Amino acid sequence: MNEPVIEKRKVTLDGFSFVGRAARTTNEAEMTEEGMIPKVNEYFFENQLLEKISHRKNNNIIALYTNYESDEKGSYEYAVGCEVGEDNIFSDEMKRFTIPEQKYIVFTTKKGPLNEVILEAWQFIWNWSKDNKRAFTADFELYDEKSIDPQNGQADIYISVK
Repeated sequence: MNEPVIEKRKVTLDGFSFVGRAARTTNEAEMTEEGMIPKVNEYFFENQLLEKISHRKNNNIIALYTNYESDEKGSYEYAVGCEVGEDNIFSDEMKRFTIPEQKYIVFTTKKGPLNEVILEAWQFIWNWSKDNKRAFTADFELYDEKSIDPQNGQADIYISVK
């Protein structure tokens, strides 16, 4: 069986501003019909919210996990959107987040159907987290040019660390 993560590297990123559609959830809720992540994603794409965000830094889409109550067992805020400049305009359907400078471990998924390779990578990360110190400040999935084909794509998952 192929490993779910083909690369892992440590980086420090400058802080950035993000705008996206957001909802509060838990990992426990996401394992049920009550999960908010699919609903947030569906609303974001069906209503073409990316096009309603001005001053985008690029065309990358970010799935953000932030404002953690505690750790992977507590609630957190999930949002899908993009990195923006300071003077951007966005609709009431969205929210702005400020992501601080942070150290991350970046996990690059293998290529494949994005919904499958992302889930496999997160399962790998949850196992990795048992022996590593996560910061639980802001984690995110980055969907860039490697992710254009949802049936044979690849993404980077940034996990904040101490």
